[in-house]
Parts: sequence; C-alpha cells; structure tokens
Amino acid sequence: MSSSNKLIDNTEKQIIPNCTLTTACFNLSKYNNGCLSLSKTISNIEPLLKLYCYLVIYTDNICIDFIREIRGVYNNITKYIVINFEDLPTYKYLEIIKKNREIYHPTKDERTCAESHLICSSKFYFVRQVIDFNPFNTDKFGWIDSNVRENFSKICENYTDEMLLNILHTNDDKFHINILNVVDKKYKLPENKKEFYERYRYIVCGSFFTTGKEVGIKILNRLDEIFFTTTMMGYGHGEEMYYLEVLDEFYDDIKKGYSDYGQIINNFIHPVTNLHYIYDRIIANYYNLKYYREAYDCCHSIVCSIENISIENISIENISIENIKINEDLYMKILFIYYMSSLVLHENLENNFLDKVIHPLKIIEIIYKICEEEKMKEEFNKKKFHYEYNFSFSNKFKN
Repeated sequence: MSSSNKLIDNTEKQIIPNCTLTTACFNLSKYNNGCLSLSKTISNIEPLLKLYCYLVIYTDNICIDFIREIRGVYNNITKYIVINFEDLPTYKYLEIIKKNREIYHPTKDERTCAESHLICSSKFYFVRQVIDFNPFNTDKFGWIDSNVRENFSKICENYTDEMLLNILHTNDDKFHINILNVVDKKYKLPENKKEFYERYRYIVCGSFFTTGKEVGIKILNRLDEIFFTTTMMGYGHGEEMYYLEVLDEFYDDIKKGYSDYGQIINNFIHPVTNLHYIYDRIIANYYNLKYYREAYDCCHSIVCSIENISIENISIENISIENIKINEDLYMKILFIYYMSSLVLHENLENNFLDKVIHPLKIIEIIYKICEEEKMKEEFNKKKFHYEYNFSFSNKFKN
C-alpha cells in the first residue's frame, strides 16, 4: 500500500472539522534577499499541507505546483487561489509604504520588506473573502500563517495533529486569538502613534486565529480600516499592532488565549504551559496598567484551566486541588491578582459587565479551598497577614 493510501485510510473514519482554514504562501525572495528562499518557504508550509482540514491557500504561480503535490490526497478539500502579488488589493499601497519606511522605520529588519508587510496585512482580506464565498460550506473560519515549520514548531510545543484539529472542532462563533503582551492604551490615540511605532509592540499572536461568520466579518473589516488608516498616517511596520483598538472595541466578541508565540496551539483553548510568561508579560502588566477587567479574565482562565472546571460555571464545589500543576509561589501571585481585580471591579459599580465577574467573596472561598492542599497552604502562610489584610476589604460587600 502506498503512503498516500495509508493517509486516506487513517483519515476516512475521522470527522473533518467544521472550519475552513486560510493561509497564504508567496515567493518573496525575488523582492528581498532577506526573505525566505523558495525551498525554505515550501519546507515551512509542508506540515500544514498534511493536515486533514478544509484549507484555502492563496499563492502564486511559482509555489502552486509544489504545494499541490505535497497536499496530495487532500486536494479535494483544498481551494487554491493563484494570484500574483501585484494583483492583490493591497498592492496599490506598496509605494506609499516604501515611502513611509524611508521617512520613519525604526523597527527596520533586513528579513522583512514592504512586500511581506503587505502579505501580512492582506490576511484580513483573505479570510473575509473566504467567508464570503465559503467553498466548503462551513460555519467557522480561521487563519494560519504558512511558515509553521517542521512539526509546527514555530507555534506549538510537542505538537500532534489532534491538537490543532481539536481546536478546529471546538472553536465557537467568537473571534479567538492569543494575547502575547500588554501595551498602554494611550497608543490608540492618533497623537501617540509615532511613539507606538518607534519599536515593535507585541500585542497578539497574529499567526493563528479562528472566528464565526458575523463576528469575523465586522472585526476583519475593522482591521482592514486600521491598516488603511495606519498606512496613510505614515506607518507600515507589522500587522499585529493593528489589534490594539480592536481588542477594546470588540471586547465581548473576542475570546482570548494567552501565550508566547511558541505555545499558540498549546494554550489556544486553555492556558496550560509557560504560565510564568503569562504572569510576567500579561497578568502583571494588565494589573500594573490598571486594566483590571483584562487582568481578571486572564487569571480566571488560568484558575479554571488548573482546577479543571468550567470557565462559565465555576463553583467552589467543583474545585479539585489534585489538579494543581503549577509552582505554588506563581499560583498564589495569580490568585491574589484574581481577587484584587475582582475587588476593584466590584467597587466600581458603574461597570456593566459585573455579571461576568465572580464576586471577591467567592474568590476568597476559592483561594481557601485551593490552599487546603499542603504545599499551597505553606505558600499562603508565608504572606498570610498580607493576604488576609487585603481580603478584609471585601467585608464591605457582606450583608
């Protein structure tokens, strides 16, 4: 039996996810020697081409034959859109971006060029177009960068196909993307954009996102608007920074994962790895910048992940202290900000989302329950006075 037939046998009993992934693969080495060579470009996309899912690939006449051959038995669940870079809708901005970069480009990197920036900025158009013509009649859609590298090593640790397929099977109608870092929201203002673009501000992991139709269309349209506005303001440094405005404007339509780039797939549904990074770069920054709702949501997702309980239906009865798989010191830091963020939000009574925030008194109960575990109890006792002093502020909520 050939390897191709084995591939068919291994997947014919599987249910293909109700999600159409979109990607783009163009040979940009002809524009910039710093870009990946053709052979490396094809090598990096190969693992993605072996994934059993609906896939739309935007590509050029140079890459198409290599891609089609590797995709092989999955060509029947693949839509190829062959288009020259010069024919992309964003191409008309190429000279503007080049001029922008001559004037102000402090994040200049020899590996990138105006052309690669336009490909990255085109992903919103690509996915929106796929939503419109929906070649496989799916309910969900997504984007994934083509350069996933061997065994998806660029975006995942210890990858197996089931990890990504599970995401595609379980994603919902929200726009789901991983948060990478936190920056000051002052950079949403036009007068602060030059400072914003003085260095690359890591905000989201733009390599992978999923969405339903209605939410996807409005968020992707908004990202396209920000691309245009940003370009006309004189910038052209990277598409991930466009999300700063979007994260607030569509807060309830966005489902956040939390990770560094290397754990996008691992942490997409639940935060399960590199929790030190999440605390240091995301939770602590949210809290220090007084973005308490965001800090609360991130802590909440970690607590629910560690305790193996439903994010939507967390209750003290469901907590299982046996599920703790985290350094006790780090966990207490997360639990404390979890409580303090809830406290601040409940003190600010005009917030219209408090029905989505667990009451600080309930969080105190949760913390004491978790600290029944011996090692957690020891960690709690190290700063017992500090914790209980801050817990006392919630007494105002008692009847």
